[in-house]
Amino acid sequence: MTEAYLIFIDNSDPYGIDDATLEDVQNRIAATKADRLYLIIESRGGSPFAAVAIMNLLDSRFGKISAIVPRFANSAATLMSLGTDEIYMCERSALGPLDLPKDHPVDGSSISSMDIKKAVSDMAALGQSIAKNRYDFLRDKKIPRKEAAQIAFANANEFLKPILEQVDPYHLQKAQREQRIGYWYAIDLLTNRMMKGNSKVAQDTADMLVNQFPAHEYCIYPNDAENMLGLTIKKIQDLLVWESELKAKYMAVRKNKYFVEFGIIKPSAPIPTTTPKKKAVSRNTRGAKR
Repeated sequence: MTEAYLIFIDNSDPYGIDDATLEDVQNRIAATKADRLYLIIESRGGSPFAAVAIMNLLDSRFGKISAIVPRFANSAATLMSLGTDEIYMCERSALGPLDLPKDHPVDGSSISSMDIKKAVSDMAALGQSIAKNRYDFLRDKKIPRKEAAQIAFANANEFLKPILEQVDPYHLQKAQREQRIGYWYAIDLLTNRMMKGNSKVAQDTADMLVNQFPAHEYCIYPNDAENMLGLTIKKIQDLLVWESELKAKYMAVRKNKYFVEFGIIKPSAPIPTTTPKKKAVSRNTRGAKR
């Protein structure tokens, strides 16, 4: 069986995983095909489009893909991990949510697409709460129902109007589109391998990754990745080729902001399966006196 490895480290500024990364991986792999690939991933993320394209490339070349996450694979790198058959992690290893980051429309700082979407839904819930509390107060004062309702909604609208006027519909729609990008790419990658034939579980996992974690920086450790997300998680220390060969390669380059290396793993010498025959002893000399 032919086995290969790909060390993939991309924490480069300012973009991380991008089209240049894709081109680099494609050039290094060239036309190589193998039965199994060990994909060692370390990245804070980058373009989901480039990440998915990389995994489509690897999917077409390798029979089985095992992701190895020694430290972190966040955002777009989490997407890459989802496109494998299994993920090897240790206690400190972490994946991340897929609420894709975007630039703040005013100051350019990095925010989650979920921040914009959630801000509007929170404002709507706040408006309902204000209107209800005001309505109950007016009814206690014996104000007629219709008049109380009109006053209550007018008060809520007056309170929220200055805030909602700052929400640009374009950025709201863009945030919603970016949420769907993470959701559908996660489903596509999961159903290619790890959750093949189980689209319902893939949809639930994608929804959790996009909508259910409190912040884009949230660390998803092995237990949550397995028990909450249903991913196939294995212990990195149980992977023999990691301990014998790949760990040393990774440790030598892990401080690089960008490093991509591809190679074929040479098979170990076969272990004898039979016991060598003992040297025959002559009947004439066996037990003879000196």
